[in-house]
Amino acid sequence: MRPPLPQLAIDNRHPDHIAEVIETTTTEFLAQCLEPEELNFPFMPAFGSWVKAYDEETGNKIFGIVTFATTAPIDSVHRARALGLSLAELREQQPQIFAMLKTEFRATIVGFETL
Repeated sequence: MRPPLPQLAIDNRHPDHIAEVIETTTTEFLAQCLEPEELNFPFMPAFGSWVKAYDEETGNKIFGIVTFATTAPIDSVHRARALGLSLAELREQQPQIFAMLKTEFRATIVGFETL
């Protein structure tokens, strides 16, 4: 049995903390957007916007530009289907859908700042 993953309490989250970096290379990083408090899609930064990440080990600030963003099913085997429902109808009739989707974005690294 695996222990549960640690969860950042929403009350302790800084308002600018919108995502967690889950993959990185020398030129870009992939971040998964954090779940909102209410039944809604997570906040996704706009294409071309500037984002900033912190490297906890070095204390560096990493600056990037959003080059790709997606909301997709967590399960990569099954594709999402259009249901023809409004957002309000989804919240009422299919609330589990919000837990079955992930929102991610890629940012191209353009610089860093040491602290």
